[in-house]
Amino acid sequence: MRLLLAALGVVGFLLLSLILLTYVRQSRLAPPETPPPAPPVIVKPPTPVVPELTQSLPDPEGLRRLLRQSLTRSGYADAGLTTEQDHGVTTYVLDAPFPDAAELDTLLDPLRREAPEVRLETGSAPGSLLVLLGDRVVARLQFRPPRVAPPPPPKVLPPPPAPRPVLPPPTSLTPPSPGSGGRVAIVMDDLGRDLASARELLAIDLGVTFAIIPQNEAAPQVAAMAHERGREVMIHMPMEPQGYPRANPGADALLLGRSNEEIRALVRGYRQRVPHAAGGNNHMGSRFTESREKMAVVLEELRKAGLFFVDSRTSNRSVAYETARELGVATARRDIFLDNVRNVSTIRGEIRRMARMAVKNGEALAICHPYPETFAALRAEVGYLRSQGISVVPASRLLVR
Repeated sequence: MRLLLAALGVVGFLLLSLILLTYVRQSRLAPPETPPPAPPVIVKPPTPVVPELTQSLPDPEGLRRLLRQSLTRSGYADAGLTTEQDHGVTTYVLDAPFPDAAELDTLLDPLRREAPEVRLETGSAPGSLLVLLGDRVVARLQFRPPRVAPPPPPKVLPPPPAPRPVLPPPTSLTPPSPGSGGRVAIVMDDLGRDLASARELLAIDLGVTFAIIPQNEAAPQVAAMAHERGREVMIHMPMEPQGYPRANPGADALLLGRSNEEIRALVRGYRQRVPHAAGGNNHMGSRFTESREKMAVVLEELRKAGLFFVDSRTSNRSVAYETARELGVATARRDIFLDNVRNVSTIRGEIRRMARMAVKNGEALAICHPYPETFAALRAEVGYLRSQGISVVPASRLLVR
């Protein structure tokens, strides 16, 4: 009996030890218990700070007030300034020529300091500028050149007596007396496109004759400006060239296909566009000046108005000079082109060649154009012409009558 109890005790101890050993092993193999994850922290983005506007768009009424003050300070009010309202847009009508770039900068500088957004655009009407603030038109400037009084009615001259003696051409006149450098007439063609080139020419101390294309936008103003400064004015009449219409002399040109009445009307219109003109010469015209019939129509119209004609000799077969002599129109013809090559040094050489012609023959007639190189060469040669005793005279002083 004791032996049985001892055996049962041993068996119970072994079972208890086995249970404990199994529990310890499972405890070591199980992963450590981790705490549940904390809920995510939601961070709200900072509310953007909208900066307070420190400068609002300028007041259009204030800009218009500044514009009027600037116009008055620039002297435009003295020439004549009226104000008109059209659908809420203020228009300033100025009795003054269209300003150049420098004058515009001076005029608009106070506005741009107040509102850099101010800008300009060309208006649809000739001579107009739009003043815009962003895309909004706040004002319009309408430049209106001063009206030029129309020339007096042309004198109707009687037909020339026939026959009349044929005079020698200018290049065969008696040479000047010793010590005289002779006379030259310098005609600058193609003027009237703008006022800037006219001012540049007037600043050169030489009596250059102005030849103005009637169709050019600033033709009336340039003619008035030259006349006021004592310079002779000519009509630079557009005529049909060889190769027309590929070579185009411009709108309202004298063409061989026009009727005689159309040609007369065009010449009369040229005189209206170029006031104070004392004569005319041909712009292009290498084909038209070869037609005796059509040149006679032009020359008769000039004779009625008491105007002379200079043959620019754009064609070796031109009959303009001879036809003018036959009809009794005072005339002359070109001896030299100064700026066929647009190079200052070359043009200065041609000016000196012109001076030698004048010394040899007594006079010379030259034609040039409003190129920057030509202006520079003329300025550079003023002293030379004076040192040679050369007199620069209007084209009308070299006419054959």
